[in-house]
Parts: sequence; C-alpha cells; structure tokens
Amino acid sequence: MRRWPIVLLGLALATPWAQAISPPPMAIGAELTLQLPDRDAAAAALIAKAEALGGYFSEAGNEGVVLKVPAAQADTMIEHARTLGTPIAQSYRSDAVQGEIDQLQARLKAKLELYERMQAMLAGAEAKDVVAVHVAAARLIREIEQLKGQQRALQHRLAYARVAVRFRPQAPRGDDGPASPFGWLNALGLEPLLQEFER
Repeated sequence: MRRWPIVLLGLALATPWAQAISPPPMAIGAELTLQLPDRDAAAAALIAKAEALGGYFSEAGNEGVVLKVPAAQADTMIEHARTLGTPIAQSYRSDAVQGEIDQLQARLKAKLELYERMQAMLAGAEAKDVVAVHVAAARLIREIEQLKGQQRALQHRLAYARVAVRFRPQAPRGDDGPASPFGWLNALGLEPLLQEFER
C-alpha cells in the first residue's frame, strides 16, 4: 500500500503553518551600565569586539560607547561587555518595525506610479503647462528620496542591533571601611551609600 500521497499532503499543510507562526523581524536595542576602573581600555575593547563581529561604533565618549552590531551578534556583544566590568544595570528592547517598512513601501510605490504618470503628461503637455509639471515632478522626486531614506534607516535598524554601554567609575574602598556580605553592594561602594543616608 502506497503512503506517499499522505506524506506530500502533510508537507503541503506544514509549510503555510510554519510561515504563519514565524515571528516578524525585530529591531533590537540594549543598554548596559558597567562599573570599571579604566574607561579607555574598556571602550577600546568594546569597539574592537564590535568590529570583529562585523559592526562599528556610532558614538564614543567618557560616559560610554554606542555600538551597532549585526542583530544575530547582539547577545555575543552584550556578554563580552559584561566581562569587562561589574554590571550594575541592563535593559533590553525589541521593536517591530516591519509594519512601518511595509507602509513606506506602499507609499513609495504610489509616489513612483504618480511620477511615471507625470512623465507621460510631459510628453503631451502644452508649453504653458510644462513648467508647472516640472515643478510638481521635482517636488515629488524629493518626497520619493525622503521615503527611500526612511526605508533604508528602518532596514538598518532591523539589520543592526544598537548596544549602548555606559561607564561608571569603580568606587574606591578604604582598608578600614565597613564591608557588606553582599558582593554587589561592595562593588557599588558601601561608604558613599551610608553618607547619602546621613544627609
């Protein structure tokens, strides 16, 4: 008894179902605050790692760095950053931007079709109407280029995750200062916190 028609039917049903449940691509953003003794060394290490992963840095300063890495490498970048100091805060965000891209594509298609109609109008326009059509076409071209720029920016957000790493100086600890049994509290510095409560 041959069973292959049933197998083929199962494959045919499985493909649309798999497509229906596949999640849309998301724009990823993460922010990590590190306490560390040497900001310059940390910044250099973070930028080198981002470049090794196929990314780059978009901002760099005393307060931290903002990195762009391929979306698939975001977790690798974050884990590497965590090894450079003491993490004291972290946030992670993902935004669905595919809907915005689809809307831009629809608007862009409509503008391009309108531009083609204007070009056809120019061929048969009377002399007195040519200038007006040229002005309208020039304005339309600017709108088209603006939409293309917005579309490229959104596609870039999908392709590259934004990872911001903020720096905080390592709190000094005196030899005779009070210590806490909690490691994270010692890393932050117990003495400054006590002074804050005394005010």
